[in-house]
Amino acid sequence: MNIVTLPKLHDALLVSIPHWGEADRNAHMTQFYTDETFLLDELSRFIGAALVAGEAAVVIATKAHRDGLSQRLHSRGLELAPAISQGRYIALDAAETLAMFMVDGSPDATLFTEIVGSILGPAAAAAGGKNPHISAFGEMVALLWEEGNPEAAIRLEQLWNNVLRIYPISLLCAYPMSAFQRGEHGESFRKICGEHTHVIPDESYTSLVNDEQRLRSITLLQQKAQALETEMAERRQVEEALRRTQAELESLVEQRTNALRQLSSRLLRLQDTERRRIARELHDSLGQYLVGLKLHVEMLKQTPSAERLWSEAEDLMQQCMTEVRTLSYLLHPPTMDAAGFVSAARWYVEGFGQRSGVNVTLDAPDHLGRFPDAVELALFRVLQETLTNVHRHSGASEAHVMILEDAGQVVLEIKDNGRGIPEKLLAYFHATGAGMGVGLAGIRERTWELGGKLKVESGSDGTLVRVTLPVKSAAGK
Repeated sequence: MNIVTLPKLHDALLVSIPHWGEADRNAHMTQFYTDETFLLDELSRFIGAALVAGEAAVVIATKAHRDGLSQRLHSRGLELAPAISQGRYIALDAAETLAMFMVDGSPDATLFTEIVGSILGPAAAAAGGKNPHISAFGEMVALLWEEGNPEAAIRLEQLWNNVLRIYPISLLCAYPMSAFQRGEHGESFRKICGEHTHVIPDESYTSLVNDEQRLRSITLLQQKAQALETEMAERRQVEEALRRTQAELESLVEQRTNALRQLSSRLLRLQDTERRRIARELHDSLGQYLVGLKLHVEMLKQTPSAERLWSEAEDLMQQCMTEVRTLSYLLHPPTMDAAGFVSAARWYVEGFGQRSGVNVTLDAPDHLGRFPDAVELALFRVLQETLTNVHRHSGASEAHVMILEDAGQVVLEIKDNGRGIPEKLLAYFHATGAGMGVGLAGIRERTWELGGKLKVESGSDGTLVRVTLPVKSAAGK
């Protein structure tokens, strides 16, 4: 390098921003920036001034920033090769250097001291002179912050402060302002600033040329901060109001849902009561009338000329009595009142097989005891509804019914070999309780009312319906 150009180059490189120029020789500074071009321009002045003055410079940065710094120094007439050969310019990769002393996500103090000492020691020796000095720039803290590890970044700043007590160094760190955009960054931001002797705002502030402009800028920032705090407080109020409204809506929906379930349960109970009344009416009134009519027909049969007609009438009346008895039993089987659910299930399964042509088998223990009326009635309705669905919709030729009692629960299971339920339709039923007609919906409501569980599984080999109800002894009816 031509020594004649050194004074002019030295003057040009020393024209830096006031904040860096005002810093002590042993200072720990941090520069916040928005534009990387601004950072590199200022960094080239900071590092270039040290090299021109015969001091040492250490740069621990990303490759992009190291290359950008070299280009700017070269454009200002400063070649790095002599300084590198003299050991006065040391450029290292930030990520690689950081990895040398990080342990379990945090900088290790001992390793850091060793690594940094091996860098700064030779640099200080190369600086020479009565008062050797090092100008250093580092981005390792910024990398830690970018990785979402602010605690490690703050710890590394503290370790650098220890280094400043040992070596003659002016240290400059840099953080992009884009890394501090969220409100929760505020506390960590304050801690980072607290670890530095000088905090330099980004270029929007440092480019201001006099105190009047800076004061106006500060006043404007204060107004914006106040407006932002007010806006955030109002937003918190709105969010709290929305949370309360949401909670109220959820409570209202829950209340309405419970009311609908209670109404549905009440309708089912009324339906069962009405069925029982109709069964009793059919048996006690119409059934008795038909019996009386049959007795009269017996007497009229003594008329020879009407023997064939009366025989046909007798057959029709017998069919009528059978149908009335079957209808009465289906509405509410009297055998269930007398002998319990298992007895009623055996009667129903046998009749269903005869009426539908579906081969139905029943597996139930003979010693199964009595259950509360509500449980027995619910189980019987589940059996009716499920087998009716098997006959109408499944195309099954066989069905198996199993009844068992286990650990205070009674289990009713019906399995058929039909075509099964479409997967999407079954998924919709599990999610909403709808889409499968009134049969399964009624089963679900009966099960829910008694605190039980309904399980429906289906595939290409058929459908399984399992209802589990908690039970007490018949004495608790």
